[in-house]
Amino acid sequence: MKTNRMHRLAIVSAIMLSFSIGLATASGAPKAKKTDLPKVLIIGDSISLGYMKALPGLLKDKAIVTHNPGNAGHTGMGLANIKRYIGKGQWDVIHFNWGLWDLCYRNSKSKKQGRRDKVNGKITHSLEQYEANLRKIVKELKATDATLIWASTTPVPDGEAGRVKGDELKYNAAAAKIMGENKIAINDLHAHMTKRLKDFEKKGDVHYSAAGSKYLAEKVASSVLGVLPVTQKITSTFPGKVGKWKGFTIHDFKVNGNSCKLVVPDKAAPARPWVWRARFFGHEPQTDIALLKLGFHVAYANVGGLYGAPQAVKKWNDFHKYVTTEHKLAAKPALEGMSRGGLIIFNWAAANPDKVSCIYGDAPVCDIRSWPGKKGVGCMKVYGITVEQLPDFKENPVDHLAPLAKAKVPIMIVAGAADKVVPIKDNALVIQERYKKLGCEIILISKPGVGHHPHSLKDPKPIVDFILKHTPLK
Repeated sequence: MKTNRMHRLAIVSAIMLSFSIGLATASGAPKAKKTDLPKVLIIGDSISLGYMKALPGLLKDKAIVTHNPGNAGHTGMGLANIKRYIGKGQWDVIHFNWGLWDLCYRNSKSKKQGRRDKVNGKITHSLEQYEANLRKIVKELKATDATLIWASTTPVPDGEAGRVKGDELKYNAAAAKIMGENKIAINDLHAHMTKRLKDFEKKGDVHYSAAGSKYLAEKVASSVLGVLPVTQKITSTFPGKVGKWKGFTIHDFKVNGNSCKLVVPDKAAPARPWVWRARFFGHEPQTDIALLKLGFHVAYANVGGLYGAPQAVKKWNDFHKYVTTEHKLAAKPALEGMSRGGLIIFNWAAANPDKVSCIYGDAPVCDIRSWPGKKGVGCMKVYGITVEQLPDFKENPVDHLAPLAKAKVPIMIVAGAADKVVPIKDNALVIQERYKKLGCEIILISKPGVGHHPHSLKDPKPIVDFILKHTPLK
């Protein structure tokens, strides 16, 4: 009971502090001000409350910065409150951390603040529980579509009553593994503070002087600025909202009412080549990033719920006409389709074989009888067929290879040999067999023992080399 009371007192104190510095409301989700500036959410414990005193000023006129109500405490508290922290607002960037509370030992009989006692106490969350909680939190955060930044946990000093110096390194390593798996950037506050720890530490205390908190705020501001959507006017021939994606400029706009994206290279290759992504924009982006560095544009036109049907082909026709006539991109893009994206890349290419440089399909759906099959009511509705008509359906990519063969469009497919979602035997292998019979080039990279995920290749060089071979840069 006393432990719970101390927890409640700590939370109440942190909430009062958040009011005093104007960070967020104490009830419900934090509310960002109405503005055209990007919106940044900071989630964390009292360390983040410390650097929040200087952070809004450092990002003045660049972003609106909001902190979660009060102190985010340990990952158990974070998991219980994460939906409330996120709220219904749209965040451009979420910078988050848990750890110091998780690795703290507490004893109900201790008279130290927070009942800390690393000698006789019990750890709040084991490393395994911390990792499990953090994975669940990351899943919730990824669903926001915000750019995520993980802040490593700051150093535990000598003589801290409830924490063992060095434990934070173990917890940071576990967190780093999760962030790596989820392609989340890490702001290494631990290394940053270690450089100046003697200047800012308080004896036996995880907190820092005001100057130390400002020092952390400067690092956080730098990290956030590196991923903020660009709000200032940028001279460009491309329309729409301008932002940043993986360090490159991205434009969000609409063509005939359809949502589209275009990522622009720092320096476009003379031939203005581009890769046209279908579905799951930004997922396993290693090929796209490599091509951007070589001067390719990366395009996306959203036709996700149309399963490659004629309506989807029409929307893609509109987009192709727009970017090739209005913005002079190359007439023949490389097509890239993951999973159900295979339906649109193959069907659009079959309808426009003279407008394709090459096709890269990744675990691609090539036959709707295989995926989504009889469960695909929405898919069948788009095509105007019934369950009874599905077995005889002949408008799949596997049925429309002749136009591609006539135009000699090169094809590469990467697929998991153990894929049960989009079985390779009903999709990629059928495409391979039929295209070879038509006398055309096709490369199949089968990944033994791999299922539907992960997509792409850890080293995208074979994919990049294939696209470069068939897409002129000059």
